[in-house]
Amino acid sequence: MALQAGDKVGDYEIIGVLGRGGMGKVFRVRNVISDRIEAMKIVLPDHAADAELADRFLREIKLHASLDHPNIARLSTAFHFNGQVFMILEYVDGVGLDEKLRGMPLSPSATIRYMDQILSALGYAHDRGIVHRDLKPANILVTTNKVVKLTDFGIAQAADSKRITRTGMALGSLYYMAPEQIRSGTVDARSDLYALGVTFFEMVTGKRPITGDSEYSIMRAQVEQIPVPPIELNPSLPGRISGIILKSLEKDPAARFQSAREFQAALYDAGYMFQPGSTTQRPATPVPPLAAVAGSTTASPALIDPGKMARVEALLLPVLGPIAKHLVARAARKFGTLREFCRNLAEQIPGEREREAFLRACNKELGGIITAPVDTTTIAEQAPTLPMPGATATGTPLDLALLQTVKRHLAVHLGPIASIMVDRAAKKVQTKQELVEMLAAEISSPKDREKFLGAVGK
Repeated sequence: MALQAGDKVGDYEIIGVLGRGGMGKVFRVRNVISDRIEAMKIVLPDHAADAELADRFLREIKLHASLDHPNIARLSTAFHFNGQVFMILEYVDGVGLDEKLRGMPLSPSATIRYMDQILSALGYAHDRGIVHRDLKPANILVTTNKVVKLTDFGIAQAADSKRITRTGMALGSLYYMAPEQIRSGTVDARSDLYALGVTFFEMVTGKRPITGDSEYSIMRAQVEQIPVPPIELNPSLPGRISGIILKSLEKDPAARFQSAREFQAALYDAGYMFQPGSTTQRPATPVPPLAAVAGSTTASPALIDPGKMARVEALLLPVLGPIAKHLVARAARKFGTLREFCRNLAEQIPGEREREAFLRACNKELGGIITAPVDTTTIAEQAPTLPMPGATATGTPLDLALLQTVKRHLAVHLGPIASIMVDRAAKKVQTKQELVEMLAAEISSPKDREKFLGAVGK
């Protein structure tokens, strides 16, 4: 059934085409009885005889019909007409987030507003056991009133349903697909959060964290390529926000945020999100960008002893990477006591566990400067044991103190991804020399590579 403007389908008159995807076509329509403008979706005519596609379309209707949230495009009804099934959806007067991006970062206020609404919608769907599975900017509509509407649940999956394949998956979707989804592994709510992490990265930098010019190269990059910290592409981005984005992009689902609520809470905690439970949606006081700290200039003298600054910077490097130097210098000009200095730096670390570990390390390194009760167990003692592949039956691991040292020195050159890379490499090698050589190969600058080798020794 080739439909065009002016045609009628039941009580609906076709006004124009809104969009076309791998599975269906969406029209702008008018209900001839109520005069209401709505959106109508139909499986493409050349796919109408595809039993799997038809089954998926019916599944989309049932899943979508169970969702009622202000940030999810509402499904009004569905009906049969001339042997085909049609969906009638809420017409969203706006554009896709992909059109708003177009290679340019969004403003901080717009990014905050959109992230809050998207996470709210995902949290609602996930609480009902529904995983979107194709979250990307093109499926995030933004109205003229700046309200976000998630759409296209065409490959959404209920937690208790059988796995479905990726028929009709567009190349663009691969840029937002989680590593476990690429491997055809278990897909759950955390896979949606990875896709949102890619979108978040794109919103603040104007670029995708994963690149490739073919299906194979994109899929391989999703599984293997560690994204650069977004702060390197947008230096005005606060370190904590950069860290939150990187956490959402972890290759291992267990290392990501475990729920949309947790993701949202991290942004609330960072001060860059609307306060939970607010009806007025008044933005919280944001963490100031690195280049816009009130009352500080590059000429302001440090209030903290330079030697102690250097020791704290060394503790912060493995967690936040090169940006640690700027954060330490800024805090040293603003805070006059070591306790205030360390606690302010801890606030820049996105993970609660990591913040506590940093404070414990500062407490030990600087002689008990944190007066509140803090467990002074060292970070190394708290770290989990990493089994060494190829080890003997006793499972002897590489020395944990060595791994911590290597992470600290590698972070100077590679930033926050250093910790991930060391953990990954430790599972593939059996000796210190193999570990160091493998990691050194990841440092592009010969001069920096030599510095790293000199610092850790072969």
